[in-house]
Amino acid sequence: MKELRMILYKELIHIVRDKITLFLVLAIPIVLVLLFGFTISTEIRNAQVAILDQAKDSQSASLIDKISSSGYFQIVAYPETESEIDHDFKEMDIKLAIIIPPDFEHALEKEKVATLQVINDVSDLNVASILNNYLLAITHDYISEYNNTGEETGSVEIVTKMLYNPESNSVYMFVPGIITLIMIIVTALMSSITLAREKETGTMNMLLITPVKKVYVIIGKVIPYMCLSLISTALIILISVFVFKMPVNGSIWLLLLLCIVFMFTAASFGMMISAISKTQIDAMMVTMMGLFLPTVLLSGFLFPLDNMPLFFQLLADVFPAKWFIIAIKDVMIKGSGFFDIWEYLGILILMAIILITISLTNVDKRK
Repeated sequence: MKELRMILYKELIHIVRDKITLFLVLAIPIVLVLLFGFTISTEIRNAQVAILDQAKDSQSASLIDKISSSGYFQIVAYPETESEIDHDFKEMDIKLAIIIPPDFEHALEKEKVATLQVINDVSDLNVASILNNYLLAITHDYISEYNNTGEETGSVEIVTKMLYNPESNSVYMFVPGIITLIMIIVTALMSSITLAREKETGTMNMLLITPVKKVYVIIGKVIPYMCLSLISTALIILISVFVFKMPVNGSIWLLLLLCIVFMFTAASFGMMISAISKTQIDAMMVTMMGLFLPTVLLSGFLFPLDNMPLFFQLLADVFPAKWFIIAIKDVMIKGSGFFDIWEYLGILILMAIILITISLTNVDKRK
């Protein structure tokens, strides 16, 4: 038993000394519960919508009030023409547009059937489907109240227009997310593990005492994985286009530039993680918990960000995956140009510069 106690004591000291692993082991359950508890939800609140009210009568006003008071929709624009709706989709990032026809009240009273035209942004199929269900429930409540006010028996029909994804193809939603995950795994994870292995085996110190600048040492270790990531991304895009018929409506060169910038940012995250990690295991765990999991949950890839608490929405801004997914959807699906996504590119480049600076500062403390 004495020998067993000595072994247990030794392992306990080893665990306590390895502060990064100890922190991760204790923090992982807490982080998982909080992330999954707050982010995995199919409910959407305050989705931004635009309403073109061509009727401007008492019944259209009543319907608009019903929509705005539901809590599911936030009316952010009242366009005067249908051409303004296209502008609102691109500039105001609305999820839905509702057009109330000029004869709305007359159609309810005389023809007993009124029509609403709904324009959906189906680049995110899950969000579009949920918002359609909300609108159906709201119009059902509205017409029930209308029919109870007298002897009328009117109804509302919804005509839906699918914008950016007319065939409601789910691959439009998953391809950008898969590209993001591949880049994170190949670029960030492999870069962090490779650089951490050099530190763990002591070869990094040997490289740093050579006449080669340390920035070249770090970048030289990362570029091969960026090339692998770019090849994987190209294969995914080719399969998506030729097998699943996903369009690339924007410039292919802009798409390539966006992918390279994101790869550089992901590699920068890998560099920073390796700089703070002592072992390969530490680097792998930090990458999976600190980058891979937020990429899945906090990027809008699987779950909409709008229904998350404000803290997690702000936290999502720290991770590059959110900005990359927004930008790549805009380029591939909406056909956006450089001036439509330059802000996202700027955010990714700024992140990369900050992370590389931190990494180079910490990679060699001897100076």
